Amino acid sequence: VLMLGVAAPSTANLSLGMVIAAGLLVGIGTRLGNGCTSGHGICGMGRLSKRSIVATCVFMAVAGLTVFVRLHLV
Repeated sequence: VLMLGVAAPSTANLSLGMVIAAGLLVGIGTRLGNGCTSGHGICGMGRLSKRSIVATCVFMAVAGLTVFVRLHLV
């Protein structure tokens, strides 16, 4: 499968512990954020909810930080 002109890997090189930790962090984040990313990003921002706009910006910033840490530090 090509994605942006680059072949996407067919498997992820992740340990079971990392997958479990990621799932727990997603659940905790959803609870702390009072909703999921798509709910805030699509519905909340569509309603111009300040809370959803801030939540979406925080989600995106943390996602970028997570990618940086995963690629460069772990």
